[in-house]
Amino acid sequence: MKKQNLILFTAIASLLIIWSSCNKQVQKPAVNIANEPLTTVELLATNTADPTDTPSAKWIQLDPTGAIPPDTSHATLTLRHNAAYNVQIKVLDSLNDVTPTIIESENYHLFCFDIAAGLNLTVTRTDHDNNNPSLPIGLADQFVTSAVSTGSFDVTLRHQPNVKDGTCAPGSTDIEGYFTVKIK
Repeated sequence: MKKQNLILFTAIASLLIIWSSCNKQVQKPAVNIANEPLTTVELLATNTADPTDTPSAKWIQLDPTGAIPPDTSHATLTLRHNAAYNVQIKVLDSLNDVTPTIIESENYHLFCFDIAAGLNLTVTRTDHDNNNPSLPIGLADQFVTSAVSTGSFDVTLRHQPNVKDGTCAPGSTDIEGYFTVKIK
């Protein structure tokens, strides 16, 4: 009888160990919600009426402290007046395109735009995340120009983990790029 109890106890204990090891949930690594170290913002435009008209502009800040001024030598975007452009924003750290990372964490990011008074430009974000309800991201946009003008156009990538609401207020800034837009 003692031998049968020992065998029964061993069998039950073995089954419990096997069952508990099979039911362990795999822990997923935590999503990195810290600000990314970013250095470059690029604007890549394509005229919707003339796909050969593809202006671009690039703003680069390699010094994260801001002690060294950014490279703005290519930060002017020249657009035609009375035109519409599909614009893609590309973001890089010093060596890599991090745009795919921003897409992966789209629910945590929003591009905000500050258009100078007098610049005849309207910007509409055309991409959306998978929040419920869906909120804009700003990596894909439509720029619509009207009369000839020139002015500043600032792009800010807001990092908004668990606070994104479609506005630019919550969260912190990943990167700010300062451009000049010339509508000719």
